[in-house]
Amino acid sequence: MMKKSCVIRPRTVLVPAILALILSACSSGGGTPAAGEKDGKAAPSVTDDQKAVELTFYLNSMTKKEFDEIYAPIIKAKYPNYVLKTAEPAVKGQEIQNLVAAGSVPDIVVGTKGTISFVMEEYGLSEDISELIKTRKYDLTRIEPVFIDAMKGYAGGKVIGLPVNAPANALHYNKTLFDKFGVAYPKDGMTWDDVYEIAKKMTRFEDGVQYRGYSERWHQIFMEFNQYSLPYLDPKEDKAAVNTDQWKKIVDGIVRFYKLPGLKFDSKTGYTEEDLKVFETGVSAMTVFARPDNYKTFEWDIVSVPTYKDKPNIGLAGSARYFFITNTSKEKEAAFNVMSHLTSDEVLLKLSKVGIAPPLAQMPEEMKKAFNQDNPLYQGKHVTSFFYNKPAPEPLIRAAGLTPFTKSQSILIGEVMKMIVEGSEVDANTALRTAEELINKGISEAKAAKK
Repeated sequence: MMKKSCVIRPRTVLVPAILALILSACSSGGGTPAAGEKDGKAAPSVTDDQKAVELTFYLNSMTKKEFDEIYAPIIKAKYPNYVLKTAEPAVKGQEIQNLVAAGSVPDIVVGTKGTISFVMEEYGLSEDISELIKTRKYDLTRIEPVFIDAMKGYAGGKVIGLPVNAPANALHYNKTLFDKFGVAYPKDGMTWDDVYEIAKKMTRFEDGVQYRGYSERWHQIFMEFNQYSLPYLDPKEDKAAVNTDQWKKIVDGIVRFYKLPGLKFDSKTGYTEEDLKVFETGVSAMTVFARPDNYKTFEWDIVSVPTYKDKPNIGLAGSARYFFITNTSKEKEAAFNVMSHLTSDEVLLKLSKVGIAPPLAQMPEEMKKAFNQDNPLYQGKHVTSFFYNKPAPEPLIRAAGLTPFTKSQSILIGEVMKMIVEGSEVDANTALRTAEELINKGISEAKAAKK
């Protein structure tokens, strides 16, 4: 069964002016500067703009609406003679296995890191485009190395595409609630310990209402995208990797927010999906996982994602979204034209304005300030906070041949849940030891089933 990796990024409101804005940005002649310019791509031959080319995009991690309304206009404005077609895994008959069987492999696969394993590698579609990057004089050092390293890790060391946008996260806080209780607002550069101290001040029971200092879709923020880049499974052996001091630090760091005086949780209210909704009701002071289109009853703003004291300026891990060129494509030059143009500074600036974060190693200040500029929800917000930290590296990729076991995260979540539920006497050492035993048992059973 094909799997997709989750990408955390703020929701984008597609304002009516978006198409005009993008078209005006990309129809100017300077979309592909000469080699050596700051966005690092070589100018294509003069005939590339006029060449009639058909490109098919497999939208594994992108909706057709997003492609049609944002990316297609950018491409068509620069390359008007390119005929763009799409295929979607949700459409019957367009699943990648069917396209491969029919000999209709797309030219470009759009996806996150999970797409590399479950589409590009599984169906033998990967090809190292390093030589193409070299001949086209594309400056790969412009791109955040965490995203390049992640791609190489999943693709056996190959560069098989380019990231076209990145995850972006910030700590959202309820200004109305801070004003009500006379507590100073959060600020950029805080640690999780700082946030905990604020949460203690903001957690209180008043006028029949239980207020929360912090609420979160905690499994994703603290575990799936953990800032220590910790794996659930050992990268070299068929065993769990959760019973460690660093995982203990993360788990204790989660649970302390749920053990503040006055707070009580059961197996339903402590569940991450339930806690996700709390900030939207106006009774919680802070959260990272943002759904700002639901913030109707209070004023809010943002600061940088908190970090650990021993990991300064390291934000959340998270998958970029890539365009991968398939090895069967007859239009690799044209496909690279598209990817190169989409990662040019001029295009990334315009995409930043609509809330699509650039995958750059060094973000121009103009691009930071422009982020979500055309999204009404973020008007007047402290948007540079999204880029205060660098993304955490991906956990080490497991060695080839090790037993897959996808339930490791859910097992760890379940044990942490036991620590949160009222009346539970489970501590972090017990939770991690139990999770380790259950994961190892699951791996053993999976190995036995393969024999």
